[in-house]
Amino acid sequence: DAAWAGAEPITEFTQTVPHEGNPATERSEVRIVYDDDAVYVGARMFDSDPHGVRSQLARRDASTEADQFQVAFDSYHDHVSSFVFGVNPSGVKTDRLIGQDGYSFDNGWDPVWAAATRQDSLGWTAELRIPFSQLRFSNAERQIWGVNLFRRIQRKAEEVRFAWSPPSDRGYASFFAHLHGLERLPQPRRLELLPYVTAREARIDPGVLGNPFNDGSRELGAAGLDLKYGLTSSLTLDATFNPDFGQVEADPAFVNLSAFEQFFEERRPFFIEGADIFRFGGQQFFYSRRIGRSPQGFADSRGGFVNQPENATILGAGKLSGRTGGWSIGLLEAATAAEHAVVDSAGVRFRDQVEPFTNYFVTRGKRDFRGGSDQLGFMATAVNRRLDDARLDFLRRAAYAAGFDFGHRFGKNAYNLSGSLVFSRIEGDTLAIQRAQRSSARYYQRPDAGYVEYDPTRTALSGWAASLSLGKEAGAYQFGVFGNATSPGFEVNDAGFQTSADDVEFFAFVNRRWTRPGKVFRFAFLGNNAGMEYNFGGERTSLRYNFNAYGQFLNYWSANASLNLNARSLSDGLTRGGPLAQSPRSSGVSGGLSSDSRKPINLFVGGHYGWNELGGWGYGL
Repeated sequence: DAAWAGAEPITEFTQTVPHEGNPATERSEVRIVYDDDAVYVGARMFDSDPHGVRSQLARRDASTEADQFQVAFDSYHDHVSSFVFGVNPSGVKTDRLIGQDGYSFDNGWDPVWAAATRQDSLGWTAELRIPFSQLRFSNAERQIWGVNLFRRIQRKAEEVRFAWSPPSDRGYASFFAHLHGLERLPQPRRLELLPYVTAREARIDPGVLGNPFNDGSRELGAAGLDLKYGLTSSLTLDATFNPDFGQVEADPAFVNLSAFEQFFEERRPFFIEGADIFRFGGQQFFYSRRIGRSPQGFADSRGGFVNQPENATILGAGKLSGRTGGWSIGLLEAATAAEHAVVDSAGVRFRDQVEPFTNYFVTRGKRDFRGGSDQLGFMATAVNRRLDDARLDFLRRAAYAAGFDFGHRFGKNAYNLSGSLVFSRIEGDTLAIQRAQRSSARYYQRPDAGYVEYDPTRTALSGWAASLSLGKEAGAYQFGVFGNATSPGFEVNDAGFQTSADDVEFFAFVNRRWTRPGKVFRFAFLGNNAGMEYNFGGERTSLRYNFNAYGQFLNYWSANASLNLNARSLSDGLTRGGPLAQSPRSSGVSGGLSSDSRKPINLFVGGHYGWNELGGWGYGL
């Protein structure tokens, strides 16, 4: 192709592992061109042993034990965010968004792009076509993008990159090379419409004879629409109406014997894409599984049969995300329908409301300064429920939360100072606020909790949470200190995910890394960390220490070991609302050995042993 012939090849690649800083052992040539619709990346991976090129079939975004080529574009050229596209010799594609200069990832991002690969007598080749409609960039007539190229040679456990940086340095997009020559790029108005109509039949064991809602089969039908529209080259609107989540991978089964809610990963495409923008500090401020959740109320069976809906229907949801005026922004609005269970009692039908009409609103904004070294952001959430049925008065009528976070990197990005401050407020009937006060997150009813007061007449509850951390993140030695405080009244579970409040935590660590091969190890790591926690009454609820070590030998085998020590402390949750209880002093050790990961088959053997001062013990292999 004449276009490839006119492009200057990129050939200088440097190892990150196994020999940090050395030239790549195999030659690579990469060319980048573009037209009015897309940017194209052509890569020739030469190999001195073409039959040694590792290839493996897998699902999209799956990790494979195979060679791989990746390209990453910082098309905003903000030195913070990047779009990553990769392919292995079998044509298995990977793609993801990386934000915060390598500190956040969105593996659920699935853009529309194409790749073709081929193995031959020289090694293997890859050609990528990435439409401009799938990227985000400015509208400047002449642009500079950040770019980096990566190659993995599996049989050698070798990883190389074009714009090289030491593995001990902190950063990702901030180390990219500059891609010049981009002029008059199109500003595509991306419009994608995905209507659907589904019909399903489910075969279900009735369990009990005479169930009018289950004769052994169930027919289901639905219709809806997904929409994606690019308002600008850097701002996208997503909308969904009665979305179809029937093909989404099911959650794993579990048995939860704890006092806390089970956390589930988000699997629905509408909520996965662009989720990175809604991440906030160390808080799970927004937990999208709340939208379309299982009904929280239950019908009165009246001695008969109940047909309970599995989830609240999402009537519609819209999301605006991208960058404008130097800000990264995210807005999400969603509404779920009121849901009713149908009861059949001796042939008489009743409808009991089990979930109210609910509106969710989330907004997030973040501004980068000094080329991404500093960030300042804010976030707010609001949940409002229309409580028309007194049987649902145990739910909060309204829940609000708002806060800001910041980050400051200095000392050539080796050091980081970050923090956040959040306020929350919930409102509702006395039943709802009683339930919040007695929840496993705070246990206001504890008889020895003199610093909080359980008030059954309350109709609102407010609280706050704050965090501050300082650390050295680059170099052979890393260290950090962290502090976090969550007041007893802090509550964000209506839009977010939270298991505890009433907590003050301090944490510190010191680590040492060896990234260059020595006489015994190719890579080695020693870590030490310690933490302590108190409640707002001053009782110490945790004091712990951990030591861990890892080393990869020169023959590519590896070993790990760890030691855990926990001091005797007081627990304000062990009795689940009762008085404080003592947690015994305990210790544990673990270790393992792994064979050469370059081989088609590798093995791991490991075990752990733990004991406490009361004579309890346990082990596993």
